Amino acid sequence: MKSFLQVLTYFYQSAMKQLIRLFPNHLIPITSLLILACASPQKGLAFSFDEIQEKGEISIAVYRDFPPFSYKEKGKLKGVDVDIAKHIAKSLNVRLNLIEQTADENVDDDLRNAIWKGHYLGGQVADIMLHVPYDSLLAKRNDLVVLFGPYYREDMVLARDIKKVGKDATLAVYRFENIGVELDSLADMYLSGAFGGSIREKLLHYTTTYEAAADMIKGKTFGLMGPRSIVEGAIGSHKKAYQIGKVPTPGLSKDNWLIGAAVKNTYRQLGYAVGDILGEMVTSGQIKDIFKAHGLSYSPPPASFYN
Repeated sequence: MKSFLQVLTYFYQSAMKQLIRLFPNHLIPITSLLILACASPQKGLAFSFDEIQEKGEISIAVYRDFPPFSYKEKGKLKGVDVDIAKHIAKSLNVRLNLIEQTADENVDDDLRNAIWKGHYLGGQVADIMLHVPYDSLLAKRNDLVVLFGPYYREDMVLARDIKKVGKDATLAVYRFENIGVELDSLADMYLSGAFGGSIREKLLHYTTTYEAAADMIKGKTFGLMGPRSIVEGAIGSHKKAYQIGKVPTPGLSKDNWLIGAAVKNTYRQLGYAVGDILGEMVTSGQIKDIFKAHGLSYSPPPASFYN
């Protein structure tokens, strides 16, 4: 049986013969490119727990332009996830390198870009990614990453204009009053078909929940549906004028979900260490305090995760 080196040599020689046949006048440039591709070190690699301790720095990915969790204000990156990332680095006694991750088509793509492969256009791969849904189906689809450390529960809520629709109004009132949603969001998909599609004509679409909230504050709409943290962040100092909470949502497959972190599957030790930090932050009330500092309500994950 041929050795691995012999097999590799055979395929290399075959490939070179094919290149010579197809591109006889470009052999030297092609060969040079092959040598450079093999010799160039990979950039932006993630690091194991021991390597992070040795180099004294951890890279943590957060979403770009994602208020109230990670966004820039006057050139400075801030938000709930930014504060959590800072505490993780401080607890590990290392420097923090924050990586802004542009959201792709879905979370699976985000995990690939941020954790285990990197974006095809380039960019750094992070050691840890925050704000990842802690979901068993997502975990099964992405066996190259490990999901861990749920640090809060997100709820689907409705913000209602108290003066216009009154307190304790249900979604049924929005068959007659305008309601805003972020385009192509879970709330959008639900309201487009809910109650036999009777809300659809009063459903106004916006690029972001923040834009939808701005129109509601101006009186152009009288309701807003979306994740609680984002709805509260978008309404900001105007919250007293609105009742924000869960309402009956028949037919909605999921009205709450857990948010945690992710690490490459070969760096489980790092995941254990950061998971312990997140657990301590949850049980001590520190994450609740971070949410409060950003004007947000906080719902912890089930106590069973950290007991």
